Amino acid sequence: MQPLYRSNMRSARLAHGHTPCPAVAFRTSHIRRKSCVPVHASLTVKDAQSGVEFLLAQKFWQGEAYRCLGAGTRSKQIVFVNVKVYSVAAYVEADRAAKELGVRERGGFFESDDDYCSAILDGAFNKVLTLHLVRDVTGEQFTEAINKSLLPRMQLAGDTASLDQFNAYFNSKNLANNTEVLLLWSMAGDLEVLVTPPISSPQEYSEEKPEMRINSPALGRGLFEIFLGSSPVVPDARAEWVKGAKALLESENIKRASRKA
Repeated sequence: MQPLYRSNMRSARLAHGHTPCPAVAFRTSHIRRKSCVPVHASLTVKDAQSGVEFLLAQKFWQGEAYRCLGAGTRSKQIVFVNVKVYSVAAYVEADRAAKELGVRERGGFFESDDDYCSAILDGAFNKVLTLHLVRDVTGEQFTEAINKSLLPRMQLAGDTASLDQFNAYFNSKNLANNTEVLLLWSMAGDLEVLVTPPISSPQEYSEEKPEMRINSPALGRGLFEIFLGSSPVVPDARAEWVKGAKALLESENIKRASRKA
């Protein structure tokens, strides 16, 4: 994905020591849902394949300010044709994640892209997967696709009851085009889930509340592993998240250098 900065915004961010993130665009977003906080003149991350945009700086109902690491598209082959199903973005608590990435780098932890993904998975900070549907699917279709990779992990952890609860929640849903599914994995080990009505533009979720909370570290980790693990269901998204983690680390290094100076 190519950088989409307008020149004046790029200059302003570089002047203040910010590291540009690939596929970031400057746009004005207007929120229509009354319960959500309006966002104006927001930086967004655009998924080049689907065209879906996500806020670069996001707020959820729990945790500190979040940063979007990037986005990619999940496609499925139907009768020899690749059909786009959803765009997925990953968010991390920006300050906590940046500091932890810095500690790991100074400890010589990073040698490959897998190490960055492991740092995101194991990091002591909240993280969120935001799935934006680009076609209508049923809840059963949504969970069926995820369970192919998730069920063996939950069986190994001996916690299929949590997966059953997760599936029961989605099986009653019809996920229309432009619906967003938010999966927040907290440091406490909870998986918090929110499904929104269809939206027309990126929005902030600080005033929203999760519809379901499951206390299962195995479920949270299992879900994130199928996106960040060695065999990701959306390889393009994983590659973008590695780039985003590197950009966040570079930003942290610039801050540290500035403080020392």
